[in-house]
Amino acid sequence: PGFVEDPRLGPEWLYSRDRDIFLHAQTRKNYVRDLTTNELVEMGHGRDFTGVLSVHGDAAATVKPGGPASRHVIINDLHRAAASMKLDFAHHDSPAAMFAIYDGQSSGAMAEAAAKSLHVRLLPKLAQFRGDWENERLEAVITDTIKNLALELGAEAGVSLAVALLLGSRLTLAATGGAMCLLFGRDSGGEGGMDDVDVAGPGLGASLEVESHCCVLEDSHLGVLLAVDAVRRAQGLSASRLRALVRGHVSAERPRAACITVLGEAVRTGASLPVVAAAVRFGWTRQDPDAPAPKRPRAEAAGRLTKVRCRHILLRHNSCTSQLDRGKPKPTRTAGEAEELLLRLLPELALGGAAAFTARCKKDSDCDTNLRGGDLAGDLGWLDRDPAKNRKVPASVVRAAFTLAV
Repeated sequence: PGFVEDPRLGPEWLYSRDRDIFLHAQTRKNYVRDLTTNELVEMGHGRDFTGVLSVHGDAAATVKPGGPASRHVIINDLHRAAASMKLDFAHHDSPAAMFAIYDGQSSGAMAEAAAKSLHVRLLPKLAQFRGDWENERLEAVITDTIKNLALELGAEAGVSLAVALLLGSRLTLAATGGAMCLLFGRDSGGEGGMDDVDVAGPGLGASLEVESHCCVLEDSHLGVLLAVDAVRRAQGLSASRLRALVRGHVSAERPRAACITVLGEAVRTGASLPVVAAAVRFGWTRQDPDAPAPKRPRAEAAGRLTKVRCRHILLRHNSCTSQLDRGKPKPTRTAGEAEELLLRLLPELALGGAAAFTARCKKDSDCDTNLRGGDLAGDLGWLDRDPAKNRKVPASVVRAAFTLAV
């Protein structure tokens, strides 16, 4: 329905003006026009890899008080983002996500403008061609989008950013202005492991050059790290060292902790601020996307829980604005310093179990729950999945509690 004969192509071809699609009457296949070649190509149909592959990313930044800031953008669902822009994205695979960092070293305003603009320019280009995308085409469209963005922003020397674009099982990495993308596997494998891919962007002023690479992910791939030039050039932070710093955190579903660890190490070795990093974790389940779904493991039942009970260690920082903090001395440590302190506790808590948690909670936690006796130290009680039903516990804490393994 909606197709009419198209005399331009002959009696075997029908055309839908509303959908801008051609139909071959004999094969019943849909075609679209490739505007770069003006040829008809078979219309693409996105495949769903969400039963095989999941993706989760986060980022962190460190800035000087009152200084320029670097930026990051995380879009976990590009299909939903495209729909909000009224774009047809059905020809792209799922999951579809984008992770990007923007360096504010030379100009915080430029980093902010680039962060607001890149995905807005990239998504329409990804939606425009509705055929099957080859790797080279993905690399070209990201490269062109970054170059055009730099020109539109008046950055003749280029912009400094790194991007990871995931479409199904294909990952496209791009970097410029000295930023970098590091793909890594589950096992270290030493320098230049089989699953390692380095994409290092040329420095600013290198004729707007962009380095890009597209590859098909395997189940041995664990994640990606994006970092700015100051991190890349920090003393002692080689690509292998950076992978070693983030692999444990990413494997344990802590991408933000991975970023904080990298930035803390970079600053300690002399990296100038501001700095930003993003880490992405790939989760693999079944290997054959066409095979019937297996029975749900018992562990997945945790995802259907309506209530959980957990304990916590709370460190206050100088940006705290909670009403519960009224009357208490204002701490001097920053939010970043508080996060780093908590990260340093993780190995001790992992080795020492409940007893180590109780001891640390009583010693370090700034929450009044640390006064509770025995293994109830730090206990938040039963938390409902609906954040509105938890009277004193912030929604962000509730959401985090329901992501923990049970």
